[in-house]
Amino acid sequence: MAFLDILKQLMQVSGATDAEADRVARGIELRETLYQDPNDIAAFQSLAEIVEQAVKASEVEDPLTADTDHHADQANLAMWSLAEELSGRPNSWYPLIELARLSVDSDIEGAKRRLNTAIDRDTTGRALGEAIKILRTAGYADAGISLGIAHWDPAEHKFAAGEQIIMAAVDAEKPEVARKYFETLNEHRVPGEHEDRLAYLHVCITKAEEKAAEKYREREQRES
Repeated sequence: MAFLDILKQLMQVSGATDAEADRVARGIELRETLYQDPNDIAAFQSLAEIVEQAVKASEVEDPLTADTDHHADQANLAMWSLAEELSGRPNSWYPLIELARLSVDSDIEGAKRRLNTAIDRDTTGRALGEAIKILRTAGYADAGISLGIAHWDPAEHKFAAGEQIIMAAVDAEKPEVARKYFETLNEHRVPGEHEDRLAYLHVCITKAEEKAAEKYREREQRES
């Protein structure tokens, strides 16, 4: 079922109102925007918000009988349908990121294939940063590190790509990897930019190093 059909179906659960009609109209407008640029992240996220509003409206209609899981499934189905519609275009990478986000918990291998394809279609590093973030959030920090090692170009990619590799290494409790990539990121950054984010990364790495040192001391004590 097409995205707009699913959105209209969600709207009908709570009855036809001016608010629902406005959301559908806005959904059509944003869908046209994405037809022109499937990697318009703001438009994609705005559509996701419209779907979420529709789900909430349908739940409020009858709180005693509303099936929250069913409505959430419908919302995911809507976003999946939208992403799938847009993902076939040669320059389309963000829809593949969305498909991976929706499938990572149930099909990690399929999600990784989609992420790799998204990264291959984008030369800026935005797809790489988003891909690693998805893997980190889903609990696959090591997979995020591997993706970063395979694809990161510190001289060409945006700051966020290197930032996500570092955070994946922190999540995976590999501070030595995080420190290595932090130094590379710092070396290639534009002077004067991203100072706050670098400071935050430094704090995260230092804490990870302290935690690793504490674990090492505890292990030494047990073995002595």
